[in-house]
Amino acid sequence: MKYQAISICISTKNRKKILQQTLDTIFHKQDLPSYQFEVIVTNDGTENLDELKNLFPYSNLNILPNKHNPGSAGGRNNGIENAKFPLVLFLDDDILITPSFLKRIIEIHNAYDPVILGGNRLYPDELINIAQQYPFGRYKLLYEYQWLDRNTIKPFKGSLFELDSVASFSMSLSKETYYKVGSFNEMFKFAGCEDAEFCYRAQKLGYRILFDEDLLCYHNELDNFELKAWLQRQSTGILSAITVCQLHPEGKQHPTWFTNTPLKKNDPWEVKRIKIKKWILSRWIINKMLFAFVWLFEKLHIPDKILFRLYNALWLGYTYKAFRKAYYKIAKE
Repeated sequence: MKYQAISICISTKNRKKILQQTLDTIFHKQDLPSYQFEVIVTNDGTENLDELKNLFPYSNLNILPNKHNPGSAGGRNNGIENAKFPLVLFLDDDILITPSFLKRIIEIHNAYDPVILGGNRLYPDELINIAQQYPFGRYKLLYEYQWLDRNTIKPFKGSLFELDSVASFSMSLSKETYYKVGSFNEMFKFAGCEDAEFCYRAQKLGYRILFDEDLLCYHNELDNFELKAWLQRQSTGILSAITVCQLHPEGKQHPTWFTNTPLKKNDPWEVKRIKIKKWILSRWIINKMLFAFVWLFEKLHIPDKILFRLYNALWLGYTYKAFRKAYYKIAKE
C-alpha cells in the first residue's frame, strides 16, 4: 500500500462558523484514525481563528497565515507546501465530509495513481429544508443542486468516471503529481476556474482525472443562499474566465468569452443579440428596477417561474458588468 495517510488543505476567508462545522466532520466523525490524517488551514481572511484551536485541541491541526498571494489558488499552494503526507486533499471550508470519505480517497489512489480525484457534492438536508421555504432558495436548488453535467463524463470502473476536470471543493492528488503539473496559478484572485485550469494542464501531461459518485460530501453554503451575496460571488467568479484566456488563448473560443466581449461588426447575429441583451441588463437603472421587481414579486408571492427569470436577468447583468470592467482594465495595460 503506497498511501496510508492524507493531508487535508483548507483555504478559508472570514467563514469561521462554517469552517468549524467542516472541522467537526473531519475530527469527530471520520472512520480514519487521527494519526492517519492532518489538517492544514490557511487563513486568508481577517478573522482570528485561535478559538478553533481551543475547540479542536489536536496536534494534527495547523492554522497558518497565507504567505502566498490572496485567493483560493494561493491558499491551496500555501497549504500543500506545509503538508507532511504524500497524498493531499484540497477541501473547501464549507464542505462536510462523510465518515468513510478519507478512507475511500486513500483506497482509490492506492489502486489507480497517478490520478486526480474529485468527489460528489450534495446539499445537507437542513439546508435544503431552509432553501425550499423561499423563492431564491428554490432557484438555487433547481439550478445548482445538480452541479455535474453527466453528458461530459464516461464510465471508468464501478462508481468511478473519467472527465475533463474536477472542482477543488474536493480534489485529491499526490504531492508528486501536484509538483509535476505545477502549482495553482495565483493570477486567479478569486475562486473559480483555477481548478479547471490546473486540470487542463494535468490533462496535457497525460494525467487521468476521475470522479467518484460514491465519494459523498455536503455543500454547507447557507451564507451563499442570499441573492446579493450570490450575485457578488458570480461576479468575482467570472473574472477567472478572463484569467484563463490570458493563460490559454484557446479559451477565447468559449461562449463565456465571446458573448461578453465588446460588440463587433462581424459577430454572428445571435451573438450580437446576446451581447445587446447583457448590456441592457447591466445598466444601473435596469439593475435597480429588477431588484425592485424581485422585492415586490417576492412579497406578492408571484410564481417562481417569473421570479426565476428575474434572478437570471440579474445574473446576466452582474456578470457582464464585472467581465467588461476587468476586460477593459487589461486592455489598458
